[in-house]
Amino acid sequence: MTDSDRILYLTRSDVAGAGVPYLEMIDEVERCFRDWDEGALVGHPKVVSLTPARSFFYSLNAYSPRLGLNLCHNSMGVQAELAPPGQHHLSGMEILADYKTARPVALLDSFWMSTWIPAAVSGMAARRHARPESTTLGLVATGAQGRVHLPALKAVLPKLTNVVAYNRSRAGAEIFAAEARAQGWTVQIADHPRAAAEADVVVTSIPIASTSVPILDPSWVKPGAFVSAVDLGRSWHPGLAGFERVLTDDRDQAKHEIEIGRFKIAGPFEGDLKDMAAGRVAPRRNASERAIICHSGHAVGILGLAALVYRYAVKNNVGTWLPANWR
Repeated sequence: MTDSDRILYLTRSDVAGAGVPYLEMIDEVERCFRDWDEGALVGHPKVVSLTPARSFFYSLNAYSPRLGLNLCHNSMGVQAELAPPGQHHLSGMEILADYKTARPVALLDSFWMSTWIPAAVSGMAARRHARPESTTLGLVATGAQGRVHLPALKAVLPKLTNVVAYNRSRAGAEIFAAEARAQGWTVQIADHPRAAAEADVVVTSIPIASTSVPILDPSWVKPGAFVSAVDLGRSWHPGLAGFERVLTDDRDQAKHEIEIGRFKIAGPFEGDLKDMAAGRVAPRRNASERAIICHSGHAVGILGLAALVYRYAVKNNVGTWLPANWR
């Protein structure tokens, strides 16, 4: 049986165990956005459906002749409070297909791609807009995003050694802190979100929930800080006075996200990841400017991540091969 006669199935644990380094994720996401800017990749904005049942569904599509792959990414979930105790509120699947034949080559659980893409985007933007000497990372929410942002940001800001962590659940913060300390981080659990918002680099990732309310004042962000709003700005009070740089992952996609009420940061945006990759957005200009990026995950970057996972999984013999049964 040849590879064209079979499909690689990767479960959530398979994807996590493929062994892709975080720096390689960041570099590949950046290269894909550069390819897109140069017309060497095609990607489309996310299609989002929000339901009265407080569930949500979104789909993404992109293809790359360089990677030889097409991506069909579908995620779905419910507002955080509706998820069963101890379970993630997001799930989904991806199909990777051969660019030339259009035949599927891999079926992947999409949880980790949905989790990794914000961290890779944060890393790509932080490499340009955070101060290289940054030492303290502030986390508002310590769930899956808090965990993956530790190695992703450390990959581009190696002087980060301290974490100030705020989480609605003290017990959840304690579990996170123990894990982070085991990785060599110094961790302070904050009783108020302001302590996290005053760090050198700030990541906010409160989940989608009907009970979500803004808890952060932009004035708390100190001069020279970099902020990644993984939560689409849900945790921030309206108004970005004092931020000299306001960025997003894709301005066309952001426009749609604003129209349907998902983006809580409405811009105007100076630029997006395509502009960054092409050099149209200047990197940090001085030590005091504050920068924030609001991003929701784009097909272009997720295609790059999925291609990496597929390549590493094949190399490391991870996953289960299934017969394609084309005939």
